[in-house]
Amino acid sequence: MVGYMYTTTSWFTGRSYCAGGNYDNGTTSPHPYRWIYTQADNGQWGWMSDKDISSETNPLPDLGYCRM
Repeated sequence: MVGYMYTTTSWFTGRSYCAGGNYDNGTTSPHPYRWIYTQADNGQWGWMSDKDISSETNPLPDLGYCRM
C-alpha cells in the first residue's frame, strides 16, 4: 500500500542517503540523494524524498547509507 501526505505538518524519524539511479531527487534539491523515513497521514510507513520537504532535515538521526 502507498502512503499519502494530506497535511502540511509531518514528523520524521530519520534520514538516509541513496546515490544514483532511481534515488536521485534532482539537481535542484539541496540534498539530491536524501530520503526521509516517516509515517504517512494514512498510516503507512515509508520513505519520502527530501525535495518534497520544505524545512531543514539535518537534525534527523542518520539511519545509514541507503536503508530503503
